[in-house]
Amino acid sequence: MKRKTVLALLFVIIMLLSLMGCGGNQTPADTSAKEENVSVEKILTYSVLIDMPTLDQSLVNSTDSMTLISQIQEGLVRLHDGKVLPGIAKEWEVSEDGLVYTFYLRDAKWSDDVNITAYDFEYAIKRLVDPAAASPYSFIAEPIKNAMKVNSGELGIEETGVKALNEKTLEITLEKQAPYFLAMLNMPHFNGVRKDLVEKFGQDFAADPDNNVYCGPFVLEEWKHEDRLVLVKNQSYWDKDKVNLDKVNVIVVPDPNTALSMFENGDLDFVDVPSNLVEQYLDKSQLYYNGADDFLKLNMDGKNPLKNKNLRLAVNYAIDREDYINITTDGLFDAGTRYVLPVVAGVDKKYGEEYPYEAFPLKADINTAKDYLDKAMKELSVSNPQEIKLELLTTDTDVSRIQAEVLQDQIQRNLGIVVNIKQVPYKQRLQMETNREFQMVFSGWAPDYDDPHTYLCLWTTNSPYNQISYSNAKYDELLDFSSTCRDPKERMDALFEAEKVLLEDGAIVPLQMRRVAWLMNPKIKGLVKSYVGPREDYIYADIEE
Repeated sequence: MKRKTVLALLFVIIMLLSLMGCGGNQTPADTSAKEENVSVEKILTYSVLIDMPTLDQSLVNSTDSMTLISQIQEGLVRLHDGKVLPGIAKEWEVSEDGLVYTFYLRDAKWSDDVNITAYDFEYAIKRLVDPAAASPYSFIAEPIKNAMKVNSGELGIEETGVKALNEKTLEITLEKQAPYFLAMLNMPHFNGVRKDLVEKFGQDFAADPDNNVYCGPFVLEEWKHEDRLVLVKNQSYWDKDKVNLDKVNVIVVPDPNTALSMFENGDLDFVDVPSNLVEQYLDKSQLYYNGADDFLKLNMDGKNPLKNKNLRLAVNYAIDREDYINITTDGLFDAGTRYVLPVVAGVDKKYGEEYPYEAFPLKADINTAKDYLDKAMKELSVSNPQEIKLELLTTDTDVSRIQAEVLQDQIQRNLGIVVNIKQVPYKQRLQMETNREFQMVFSGWAPDYDDPHTYLCLWTTNSPYNQISYSNAKYDELLDFSSTCRDPKERMDALFEAEKVLLEDGAIVPLQMRRVAWLMNPKIKGLVKSYVGPREDYIYADIEE
């Protein structure tokens, strides 16, 4: 009896295993051969705090968007682990005077099987600087001949220093030497764009997966706005054999604590640790500078009281940066006592090692702040500090609210002036910055290339990013000199002097330099983090089982 029972149970188990092995077929099958041929799909999953404002290569201006675009589109070159590698351009030449770059394109196709040509890149760069396109990132084309004159409307679009010599050859002429130019071409704004699709979709170009084509290692398969984006391996990519991942899920998770819980549950493959929890994860996490520094932009336009230099300096000295980072980041970030991130490249060492500098103290200097305030009040014909009312614009998140409230308290307590907080959605904040509809706004910058110039070029008089109406002839001269100087030391000296001029004018209020603790699934290999340009590069990432 027992033997029959055992045999019966064994038969049931065999049948169940047989059914599982052949997907529910009633006919038993030999599954061993099939199992050998079945490969596990390699899927990377990570989160972002907010949805992508845009995936239009010419208009993108958020780090998360740039990071994602760098995976679905490829430019002439690719920056990987700090090295400039060939991208759609298989090789290039630079003229002896360093002004003319000639790129030779490889045989490559868009995801719809159309050949990629030099005309796609010519169109993209001209579209970037076209004033009609109103790209918030048009300033990045500043090294290209006539680019800024075209952008200002002074010259026609055809005067831009870019030309397709034929389908496979692109020539870019610079205004002046730019030693960082090749690395800059890694930015998505220089990627090729299909003119026929821009004309077909108009404002809806790149707004959904089917409204664009792709030439990077992945294609955008799905974009469920405010929820998730799904990338899949691009079978038309010229170097697809080196791409290991089959799919990438990018999930919108507004709460960092929720994202951390998802990582702990195995739902995300890497995650930034919320600053208040870093101590708990120090033995598990990796720390890195993500390149961004945060600051207040102070609008000097029109009748704004911040047009007054002494008031701007009063605000700068009234900020207790040590308290600020301790309250808002639990001390994870570094206090921003200067503007340029110290770890970017200098001449022979890191910039901060070669040019140590503290523009503003770690702790608030209330006496100095009040001295500047007294001068400002006289110049503004104000007898009571409370007559000075400022508005601080920021994003409508809890983190932004806490940051704003700390600054509000410090400025009001140390100066006696009135600070009101205005919180708006992220996209609206960006638009208000562009329109200069602010007095003070919480902002930040992450480097596009490994050079102090990437921070300092923003504030020249004619920079499209200069939304604070800052103008200083000496500053402009120093930036111009840095672009033409061939001596590395003299060039870097000029950039350092420009940083000092900017901060001695109190043009911005440096707050913090971001350090991030992050966790990653140990099975993920080959994913590269960078503080320059796009944050994550997973083109060569792999998942080991």
